[in-house]
Amino acid sequence: MFLSKDRVYSCFVHGKCVTLCFDKSVKMKRNWYIMLFAIMLLSSCTNDRRALPLLDRAEALLPAQPDSAEVCLNRIPNPVRLSEANGARYALLRSMTDDRQGKGVGSDTLIRDSHEYYRKASHAGQTDDPALLRRYAQSCYYMSLFYSSCDSTKQCEDLLHQAIKSSEKCEDWHTCYLAYTMLGITTNWSNPEYAARQVRKALETYHKINDDVNNEVLILGHIAGCFLTAAEPDSALKYYNWGLKVAKKNHLIKSHNEMCMGLANTFLYKEEYEKALQYAKDGISTANDTVLIFSQLTLAQCYQACDSMEQAKEIYNSINCEGSNPMNKYFVFKGLSEIAIQQKDLESLVSYIDSTHESMEDRFLQSQQVKDEYYQSNIVKELEKEQIRHEAERHKWVLGVIILCVVFVSSSIIYNVYSRKKHMQAEHQKEIKHQNEIIRQKTLTLTVIQKHLLEKLEHVSQIISDTERIKMTEEAWKELEYLLDDTDNHFVQNLRQQYKDFKEEDIQLCMLIRLRMDNAVVSNIYHISVSAVKKRKLNLKKNGFHVTDPAIHLEEVIERL
Repeated sequence: MFLSKDRVYSCFVHGKCVTLCFDKSVKMKRNWYIMLFAIMLLSSCTNDRRALPLLDRAEALLPAQPDSAEVCLNRIPNPVRLSEANGARYALLRSMTDDRQGKGVGSDTLIRDSHEYYRKASHAGQTDDPALLRRYAQSCYYMSLFYSSCDSTKQCEDLLHQAIKSSEKCEDWHTCYLAYTMLGITTNWSNPEYAARQVRKALETYHKINDDVNNEVLILGHIAGCFLTAAEPDSALKYYNWGLKVAKKNHLIKSHNEMCMGLANTFLYKEEYEKALQYAKDGISTANDTVLIFSQLTLAQCYQACDSMEQAKEIYNSINCEGSNPMNKYFVFKGLSEIAIQQKDLESLVSYIDSTHESMEDRFLQSQQVKDEYYQSNIVKELEKEQIRHEAERHKWVLGVIILCVVFVSSSIIYNVYSRKKHMQAEHQKEIKHQNEIIRQKTLTLTVIQKHLLEKLEHVSQIISDTERIKMTEEAWKELEYLLDDTDNHFVQNLRQQYKDFKEEDIQLCMLIRLRMDNAVVSNIYHISVSAVKKRKLNLKKNGFHVTDPAIHLEEVIERL
């Protein structure tokens, strides 16, 4: 589009406005620049025309043949020169292809741009266009995979809820059951019962379309994992055996490995070590490079449980953790530490314990870095939105003042007072949200510190005596109470004031639940069984907080305090 015949020329290239200015002294070169812009515009359109059939072909091949879909995407020349819409579609298909091939979503460079485009185009899932809504749901799901790989749980859960809502609206059941499954994985440790419900919904949604049978085995495995986390090993065995049967019937090597390792871990939990070792050996024979480290860790744990320390140590030492997840290093050095304790090898034990805690610190710092980047980007976006809102409000205010001054002077004064009051309320709400976010971050940090401390205390106690167990002294409880009050808005102090009839053991149990410690950790602290912990929680909910609704968990009651 030309803005002036003399000096300024503008055209849209790759979805952006490009402007050049000329002096009258170069009028003779003007036609050459016009031709150059025309060539650039034509080149952009031509690139999109060439890419469109390749994008359609890649999307059609993606579910069954991700390798062929990748070949189609690689044939697109200069993806950076695509229009914004086609560029977002290319980025989404590239992320989906990488995930289907087992590469995962290790970088958010592509998927973030795609998600941002579809979020704006679909008005955050409010559109009625099924195709646009489906791609928005897919972008939410694959963006959540990136945050999951970085332990950014809150961001991951928010995106998965968006993916489920949008995919159900457009009846994209494939993305829907994948999102339900991922939501179950994300919440498994914090709330296993809720996670089990989500994965069951994933299985119900899967049966609506009977999609890829690999995904059926995957869902069955995650249901079993939720039951195992909830201390229901018999139910876990039921779903693991179901998944193993489907894997054998369809000759699914990778799924066969996953089910065998799940059965091995379940039998380890039930202390049936010979059966666990049998399934671990069966699973390791079908392990590929993607799951090799996990399979080796499980096999080493089975040997360790069967008192075959030298074989377990040999497997731990053979695991290559370079460049892998810091959690893999943590489990390797933790296993080696346990073997060193049993073999009374104190010299090696010190090195192993140091390496164990270093790997945990690396994991924590990595997740914190991603969270910081996420919140910084959100702050920038919120500031931009706030600036736009202020500009819009200012224009409306000026126009209103001009009109109302002509007719009613008094109305302008009332409008001005109302606008200021509304702005102050908005600022107040924003400050409250910011303070709540700071409190949540402190709570998460405290949780990590407490888990880290318990782990270290466990190691130290084992060094001193094999029969001695960790005990929470009165001083430790007071220190924990002080930390909670300091970082969680005087939680314990408010609890004592609100529930004056609570015993000290009730207050302590509330503190552990507020720290989101699972039943296994609580049982170790009190030296009671997991079932006894559940019974104590149930009594506290009914008799202490007077909540009888079975749908409301004690964790939810304490979280609202």
